[in-house]
Amino acid sequence: MSVQPRDRSTPGVLPEKVAILGFARSGRALAEALRDRGISVSVGDDKPERDFPEARALRERGVEFFFGGPREALLQGAGWLAISPGVPLTAPLVQAARRRGIPVLAEFEIAWRIAESETEGENRWVAVTGTNGKSTTTAWIAEVLRRAGRPVALAGNIGVPLSAFLSERVPRDFVCELSSFQLETMDRFSPRVAVLTNITPDHLDRYPDFETYARAKERIFARQQAEDFSVVNADSLPAADAPTPARRVPFSRAGPVEGGVWVEEGMICSGVGGISRRVLAAEKLALPGAHNLENALAVLAAAECLQAPHDAIQEGLTRFAGLPHRSELVAQARAVRWVDDSKGTNVEATRKCLEGFSDGSVILILGGRDKHGDFPSLARSVARAARQVLTIGEAAESIERALSGAVPIERAGTMENAVLRAGEIARPGETVLLSPACASFDAYSNYEERGHHFATLARAVAAKMPHEE
Repeated sequence: MSVQPRDRSTPGVLPEKVAILGFARSGRALAEALRDRGISVSVGDDKPERDFPEARALRERGVEFFFGGPREALLQGAGWLAISPGVPLTAPLVQAARRRGIPVLAEFEIAWRIAESETEGENRWVAVTGTNGKSTTTAWIAEVLRRAGRPVALAGNIGVPLSAFLSERVPRDFVCELSSFQLETMDRFSPRVAVLTNITPDHLDRYPDFETYARAKERIFARQQAEDFSVVNADSLPAADAPTPARRVPFSRAGPVEGGVWVEEGMICSGVGGISRRVLAAEKLALPGAHNLENALAVLAAAECLQAPHDAIQEGLTRFAGLPHRSELVAQARAVRWVDDSKGTNVEATRKCLEGFSDGSVILILGGRDKHGDFPSLARSVARAARQVLTIGEAAESIERALSGAVPIERAGTMENAVLRAGEIARPGETVLLSPACASFDAYSNYEERGHHFATLARAVAAKMPHEE
């Protein structure tokens, strides 16, 4: 298999003014990048100005702000409206922009256009999406490429906006996590390698049905070219059948797949490029669990498509340290383990996390803001792995109703109460697991803040546990 040079998509010309709706990390980074290029900028956000002390520096650079519920004046003179991932397409200002014929684009799309028009050389773009596993897979691909000696930028939904990388104009491998929200407003973005880890029900509080959500995920392939690569999970419908104009590279835990990567008799194998080879034993992967085996297969497929050296692939797959808040051990005392899986923000993520635990060994903390998750589908996994469930947040009642009779359940209400109660009832050899199956926004700004809070409380409780004689 050879990687042929590709025609670069025409990024287009920047307009004289861009309006930005949502002044979170991506909105601020884009505003700074646009002002650096002499583009006029207006920014709107529903939150009050006191929540954004960083706005002062940008106002001094000529940025116009509309806080506390922005008005249509935000759009005056704008050639584009850039929206943050948290802004739905049904928002009044988004609808107003479309009535005026103003293109609505993701921050990532605009930053990509700038990068492609200004970089002195060719960037390689790797994009990852999926309901679960996309953050780990994105960071793991970046790890392999770094070990291959490539200059790598890790960007997108994983935490650092793409706009933050625009001050340097040298070619790099951009490895990017993209959410369905970002993909909704992509227009020309065309990755060399696009990865779809899986599609399971999620965000049904934002999408009218699962099919609409799935179509948003499939947009990652929409502007690829015939010489590009689409890495898809052969074990996950509809991901396996997602339409793409590029070369399809499947991965599977279930057995051999033509032209892809798979697991067979405990060995991870690759047939990318038409030549089959054994890569390594699955038990040697850096991260345990069935979900991480799937992630590793996606990583291998992407690395093979980019012709990463075999030794870099081996090192990356066996030495990757993992991500915070993803099955992360944060405390241990009296043979009780405290594990932060705050990134388990949907039912399927929690179900897969539980696969890695032995029967009846978990004190499970569930709850937060319900995204219309299918909690009854958790019953079998919870009944097997958990001895006790502690519920928190807005979704507590829905979870209790769905899991009634499957496992003992106790409403803790808050994270503080849940961690204290877990410390009282946990037995040696058990794991206190935060894997909420819900969003964090009822009590926290994001899943990272929730995970940090859990970890801080867990360490305090663990420190007070009596030592074994």
